[in-house]
Amino acid sequence: MRSARGTRRIPAGEFFVSAFMTALEPDELVTALHVPVWGPGSGFAVAELARRQGDFALAGAACGVQLRGGRVTRAAVGLFGMGAVPVRARAAEQALTGASVGGVDLDGLARDAVAPLRPASDAHGSGAYRRRAGAHMIARALGRALAEAQGTGEAGA
Repeated sequence: MRSARGTRRIPAGEFFVSAFMTALEPDELVTALHVPVWGPGSGFAVAELARRQGDFALAGAACGVQLRGGRVTRAAVGLFGMGAVPVRARAAEQALTGASVGGVDLDGLARDAVAPLRPASDAHGSGAYRRRAGAHMIARALGRALAEAQGTGEAGA
Protein backbone atom coordinates (compact mmCIF):
# COMPACT_ATOMS: atom_id res chain seq x y z
CA MET A 1 0.00 0.00 0.00
CA ARG A 2 1.30 3.43 -0.78
CA SER A 3 0.32 6.95 0.22
CA ALA A 4 2.04 10.31 0.64
CA ARG A 5 3.04 9.04 4.13
CA GLY A 6 4.95 6.06 2.72
CA THR A 7 4.58 2.36 1.96
CA ARG A 8 3.28 -0.48 4.10
CA ARG A 9 2.38 -4.14 3.72
CA ILE A 10 -0.87 -5.66 4.94
CA PRO A 11 -1.11 -9.45 5.27
CA ALA A 12 -4.01 -10.90 3.26
CA GLY A 13 -5.74 -12.12 6.42
CA GLU A 14 -5.88 -8.55 7.73
CA PHE A 15 -6.76 -6.78 4.46
CA PHE A 16 -10.49 -7.55 4.41
CA VAL A 17 -12.32 -5.94 7.33
CA SER A 18 -16.01 -6.45 6.43
CA ALA A 19 -18.23 -6.48 3.37
CA PHE A 20 -16.91 -3.85 0.94
CA MET A 21 -14.40 -2.60 3.56
CA THR A 22 -10.63 -3.09 3.60
CA ALA A 23 -7.81 -2.00 5.88
CA LEU A 24 -6.78 0.66 3.36
CA GLU A 25 -6.74 4.22 4.61
CA PRO A 26 -8.63 6.77 2.46
CA ASP A 27 -5.39 8.11 0.95
CA GLU A 28 -3.81 4.69 0.23
CA LEU A 29 -3.55 2.80 -3.03
CA VAL A 30 -2.68 -0.86 -3.61
CA THR A 31 0.54 -0.82 -5.64
CA ALA A 32 1.66 -4.45 -5.42
CA LEU A 33 0.49 -7.91 -4.51
CA HIS A 34 3.07 -10.42 -3.27
CA VAL A 35 2.16 -14.05 -3.95
CA PRO A 36 4.51 -16.88 -2.94
CA VAL A 37 5.62 -19.36 -5.60
CA TRP A 38 4.81 -22.92 -4.59
CA GLY A 39 6.92 -24.78 -7.15
CA PRO A 40 6.69 -28.21 -8.79
CA GLY A 41 3.82 -30.52 -7.95
CA SER A 42 1.40 -27.66 -7.30
CA GLY A 43 -2.15 -27.21 -8.50
CA PHE A 44 -4.68 -24.44 -8.04
CA ALA A 45 -8.37 -24.00 -8.79
CA VAL A 46 -11.32 -21.74 -8.10
CA ALA A 47 -14.98 -22.78 -8.15
CA GLU A 48 -17.90 -20.45 -7.56
CA LEU A 49 -21.65 -20.44 -7.71
CA ALA A 50 -23.32 -17.24 -8.89
CA ARG A 51 -26.80 -16.54 -10.20
CA ARG A 52 -25.36 -15.01 -13.37
CA GLN A 53 -21.83 -14.80 -14.72
CA GLY A 54 -20.14 -11.75 -13.22
CA ASP A 55 -22.45 -11.54 -10.18
CA PHE A 56 -21.11 -11.77 -6.66
CA ALA A 57 -20.72 -15.42 -5.73
CA LEU A 58 -23.29 -17.05 -3.48
CA ALA A 59 -20.49 -19.40 -2.42
CA GLY A 60 -17.05 -20.23 -3.69
CA ALA A 61 -13.67 -21.74 -2.95
CA ALA A 62 -10.10 -21.08 -4.02
CA CYS A 63 -7.80 -24.04 -3.37
CA GLY A 64 -4.14 -24.83 -3.76
CA VAL A 65 -2.26 -28.06 -3.11
CA GLN A 66 1.33 -29.19 -3.47
CA LEU A 67 2.20 -32.86 -3.81
CA ARG A 68 5.32 -34.92 -3.30
CA GLY A 69 5.49 -38.70 -3.46
CA GLY A 70 1.72 -39.10 -3.73
CA ARG A 71 1.06 -37.06 -0.58
CA VAL A 72 -0.21 -33.55 0.00
CA THR A 73 2.66 -31.50 1.45
CA ARG A 74 0.94 -28.12 1.40
CA ALA A 75 -2.69 -27.02 1.19
CA ALA A 76 -4.63 -23.76 1.14
CA VAL A 77 -8.41 -23.54 1.12
CA GLY A 78 -10.13 -20.15 1.01
CA LEU A 79 -13.87 -19.58 0.98
CA PHE A 80 -15.85 -16.61 -0.26
CA GLY A 81 -19.53 -15.77 -0.19
CA MET A 82 -19.72 -17.55 3.16
CA GLY A 83 -19.38 -14.46 5.35
CA ALA A 84 -18.57 -10.77 5.30
CA VAL A 85 -14.93 -11.49 4.41
CA PRO A 86 -13.04 -14.40 2.81
CA VAL A 87 -12.42 -17.27 5.25
CA ARG A 88 -9.53 -19.75 5.41
CA ALA A 89 -10.60 -23.33 6.07
CA ARG A 90 -7.62 -24.11 8.32
CA ALA A 91 -9.02 -27.43 9.57
CA ALA A 92 -9.37 -28.63 5.96
CA GLU A 93 -5.82 -27.51 5.20
CA GLN A 94 -4.52 -29.46 8.19
CA ALA A 95 -6.56 -32.54 7.28
CA LEU A 96 -5.17 -32.45 3.73
CA THR A 97 -1.53 -31.95 4.70
CA GLY A 98 0.17 -35.33 4.85
CA ALA A 99 -2.79 -37.17 3.31
CA SER A 100 -2.34 -39.65 0.49
CA VAL A 101 -3.80 -38.23 -2.72
CA GLY A 102 -5.84 -41.37 -3.31
CA GLY A 103 -7.19 -41.35 0.24
CA VAL A 104 -8.68 -37.85 0.27
CA ASP A 105 -12.45 -37.84 0.80
CA LEU A 106 -13.21 -34.55 -0.93
CA ASP A 107 -16.90 -34.49 -0.06
CA GLY A 108 -16.35 -35.33 3.62
CA LEU A 109 -13.50 -32.85 3.96
CA ALA A 110 -15.62 -30.15 2.31
CA ARG A 111 -18.62 -30.81 4.58
CA ASP A 112 -16.36 -30.61 7.64
CA ALA A 113 -14.83 -27.36 6.36
CA VAL A 114 -18.16 -25.52 6.16
CA ALA A 115 -19.83 -27.10 9.21
CA PRO A 116 -18.72 -24.37 11.67
CA LEU A 117 -19.63 -21.53 9.32
CA ARG A 118 -22.88 -19.60 9.66
CA PRO A 119 -23.34 -17.70 6.40
CA ALA A 120 -26.13 -15.14 6.38
CA SER A 121 -29.42 -15.75 4.65
CA ASP A 122 -30.63 -13.21 2.12
CA ALA A 123 -32.87 -12.94 -0.94
CA HIS A 124 -30.46 -15.09 -2.96
CA GLY A 125 -30.25 -18.07 -0.62
CA SER A 126 -30.44 -19.30 2.92
CA GLY A 127 -27.38 -19.80 5.08
CA ALA A 128 -27.94 -23.57 4.92
CA TYR A 129 -28.04 -23.41 1.10
CA ARG A 130 -24.80 -21.39 1.03
CA ARG A 131 -23.15 -23.93 3.35
CA ARG A 132 -24.17 -26.84 1.06
CA ALA A 133 -23.08 -24.92 -2.04
CA GLY A 134 -19.82 -23.93 -0.35
CA ALA A 135 -19.04 -27.58 0.44
CA HIS A 136 -19.69 -28.51 -3.18
CA MET A 137 -17.42 -25.68 -4.40
CA ILE A 138 -14.61 -26.84 -2.08
CA ALA A 139 -14.86 -30.42 -3.33
CA ARG A 140 -14.92 -29.24 -6.95
CA ALA A 141 -11.96 -26.84 -6.58
CA LEU A 142 -9.88 -29.33 -4.59
CA GLY A 143 -10.53 -32.04 -7.18
CA ARG A 144 -9.31 -29.74 -9.94
CA ALA A 145 -6.29 -28.56 -7.93
CA LEU A 146 -5.27 -32.15 -7.14
CA ALA A 147 -5.66 -33.15 -10.80
CA GLU A 148 -3.53 -30.20 -11.90
CA ALA A 149 -0.87 -30.99 -9.31
CA GLN A 150 -0.74 -34.59 -10.55
CA GLY A 151 -0.55 -33.42 -14.16
CA THR A 152 -3.73 -35.31 -15.09
CA GLY A 153 -5.78 -32.33 -16.20
CA GLU A 154 -9.08 -31.14 -14.82
CA ALA A 155 -11.14 -33.29 -12.46
CA GLY A 156 -14.54 -32.63 -10.93
CA ALA A 157 -15.54 -30.19 -13.68
